[in-house]
Amino acid sequence: MGDKKRAATSKKTLRKVGDTKKADVQKCTKPAAAPKEPVLKAKPKQKAPESRCADGTAVEEAAEIRRVIIGGYSIATWYASPYPDEYKQGGDLYICQRCLKYMRYRHTLEDHRCADPFPRGRPIYEDTSTVLHEVDGKEYALYCQNMCLLSKLFLDQKTIYYDIGNFLFYVLLVKSTESNGSQYSFAGYFSKEKTSVDRNNLACILVLPPYRGQSYGQLLIEISYELTKIEQTTGGPEQPLSSQGFHSYRSYWRRAIVQTLLGESISAATHVLHNECALRGHSHDWERNQRIFSLSRLALLTGIRIEDVLFTLDDLGLLEFWLGRHIVCIADETLHRVVAEHRINLNLRADPTGMILGRDDCHQASDSSMDVDSDDSGSSSDSDDSE
Repeated sequence: MGDKKRAATSKKTLRKVGDTKKADVQKCTKPAAAPKEPVLKAKPKQKAPESRCADGTAVEEAAEIRRVIIGGYSIATWYASPYPDEYKQGGDLYICQRCLKYMRYRHTLEDHRCADPFPRGRPIYEDTSTVLHEVDGKEYALYCQNMCLLSKLFLDQKTIYYDIGNFLFYVLLVKSTESNGSQYSFAGYFSKEKTSVDRNNLACILVLPPYRGQSYGQLLIEISYELTKIEQTTGGPEQPLSSQGFHSYRSYWRRAIVQTLLGESISAATHVLHNECALRGHSHDWERNQRIFSLSRLALLTGIRIEDVLFTLDDLGLLEFWLGRHIVCIADETLHRVVAEHRINLNLRADPTGMILGRDDCHQASDSSMDVDSDDSGSSSDSDDSE
């Protein structure tokens, strides 16, 4: 009886071992590791309430600088900026909107007097409510450095603060008589490299929070392209774009391109066809109210980089690929339908008569007009991600 019980137990044990997974067997045969001493973890700190941008997204805590006081506004900061440590202790930073000098105390700002001329640089645009001045980063280094430090409090990817000699800054000033008796209030700026290998016409853009929602960002983007057209070339923003920056630029590209297509005269279209008469010789039935443009012509008329033109036309469903070439062949009815479907606002923010600069006095004219051909226009837009 005892032998039978032992035999049954042996079979049962063998069956269990056979059912065991190989990995489990290896675990069992490995020598046990020496026990480790327990790691004492510090008690997690209580997180402070998150700061949030105007669109509700969480933002990085801005070190000890919680607020900046400038032009009569007290503005909560969004990100850290490399101001000297001694200016971060009080939590508040006081900034003169004329010279952008930063100070630790309110009474210092009240006693502060600017000796330098204001506004700096030369005016390039003016309308009834705003003026834009071009400021050379090399000539006004301290002013532009202060502007970069201020902008980092509201921009996540701002990286250049001091090496700014190769940049031009276009400072947006809002006409006012309320802020300490000043005629102008600093509202934002955009910058661009004096010489850009990638033909970037904008490197950084900022509109201070109190001035957002008033289309000042669109105004700065429009001016950047007006300067590009004055230089008789094409350009675009430095990549990569933030999500918000991409939406702002896509809005402008749509408006500028559709407006150009609607506004071009038949004689201008005929001039384009002079070099594309092979297209008219095809058996395709062209309607009288259709106009044909090459991508290179659209790029030069708008100042928009050809890959951004290509992206926008494809995005709106206006691009055709025919006989091995990209062309735009559309009727006015098609354009009006696209405007309605995509709710495109055709009203430009900038006053067409507000540009003060002309072709002859542009700060940095292009060495030659951009030589682009529609055969080279097949590249896709790399805009997939600035204030």
